[in-house]
Amino acid sequence: MNINKRILLALVIVKNILNLNKESARLIKHTDSTDVPVCLNKNAKRHKTMKMLSSWGHSGKGSYYGLKMSLTSDLNRNVLAVKFTSGDEDDRKTFRKMNKDIDGIFVADAGYVSEDLEKEFYKENKRILFAKPRKNMKKLMTAFQSKLYDTRMIIELNFRNLKMLYGLITSFPRTIGGYFANYIYSILAYILR
Repeated sequence: MNINKRILLALVIVKNILNLNKESARLIKHTDSTDVPVCLNKNAKRHKTMKMLSSWGHSGKGSYYGLKMSLTSDLNRNVLAVKFTSGDEDDRKTFRKMNKDIDGIFVADAGYVSEDLEKEFYKENKRILFAKPRKNMKKLMTAFQSKLYDTRMIIELNFRNLKMLYGLITSFPRTIGGYFANYIYSILAYILR
């Protein structure tokens, strides 16, 4: 039996688990994005399978050709939302879409710094975004905000485990469906851990 034929069932299961996680989520949440290269940089010009969806992006590790995965999780590392976008997509735009139905205190890195985003996202007594100020900003932060930023490493553990232990990054599939089947099965295995 071809495992790619069951991808819709796996997607429904992932969606239902994410909805259950949202209902029981902790107050503090983390959002970040990571690179999901579809091939080595040297092969990007010849890569045809994900050509319509992939683009050049930049991460802390340098340039890559592929997608970007944004993820929101709580303090218990339970995944609440996942979204795949092109490698050059703005993180702040993705943040708005994927977290519009989730309440709580959101902690993000400097890539999410935007007064407009903070004002638009804010709901009194429901949700707030704390984006860590960039080093060149003159913005002060409270001791509470500093402690919140210290918890941000939790989301990096999610990314590390998805990539290293659950096989999120691959260049083996030969179809778009194969790539997304790999991504969905990796996320499903991770959230069922």
